[in-house]
Amino acid sequence: MAISSFGKILTVLDLFSVSRPVINVDIICEELGLSKPTSYRYLKELVSTDLLKRINGTSGDYTLGSKIAVLDYISRTTDPLVQISTPFMRNIVERTELCCLLTYLNDDYCIDIHHEIFKDTELLSYGRGCPRPIYVGSSPKTMVSHLSKQRMQDYYHRYQQELKQSGFAEDEPSFIQRMRKIKKQGFYFSQGEIDPNVSGLAVPVRFSNKEVPLALTLVASKNRFDFLNVEKLTEILQENAALIEQRFMELSEKGEI
Repeated sequence: MAISSFGKILTVLDLFSVSRPVINVDIICEELGLSKPTSYRYLKELVSTDLLKRINGTSGDYTLGSKIAVLDYISRTTDPLVQISTPFMRNIVERTELCCLLTYLNDDYCIDIHHEIFKDTELLSYGRGCPRPIYVGSSPKTMVSHLSKQRMQDYYHRYQQELKQSGFAEDEPSFIQRMRKIKKQGFYFSQGEIDPNVSGLAVPVRFSNKEVPLALTLVASKNRFDFLNVEKLTEILQENAALIEQRFMELSEKGEI
């Protein structure tokens, strides 16, 4: 499907990452295959809407603009899924003394839309707005296990090399089998898949039978998990996931979301 002119302009925002917070016209030309006049026009449009800002004193470097922060604030304070889930996630953190994530599955990555941390714990590769691969970790695998068979097959063929290298699945049948097992057991426990020193335990949160569930996940060091009762932690996650789903349904029936 052809991308609209507006959509093409927004592809410039995809060039930003934690490791590259600043871009310039040469990066746009090289990575998006655009001419310099077109690249400058895109930059001008994005600056005019405060999605980008030019860094003073440079030869033409740009960083994300103030509108990004405004949009994130609006999302954090008004997203019904976040608003419903937050009290339950705080309860989980108080009971477990671990960090808790609410994660969404995108086509090319999964992303935490909210997190609650225990005291001053650092999340590093996790946390609101931090994109992660969708072929490693407890959150994405929990969500992928609820895809249709056809979508799981498509997913496998996109990431079969990564899945094989990680030792998760040698071929498509073994991948489908493992996904079905995860769905049946209702959780997935990963150890060092994203960060060698971190483990995650995730359960699904279903807001709709037509959509992929979100993942409710506990994250801690592998050493910490060695001294924890994973079965009990799974129960706590599943109990709160059910309460979140129930609250969402109640508000939906009242027409409040």
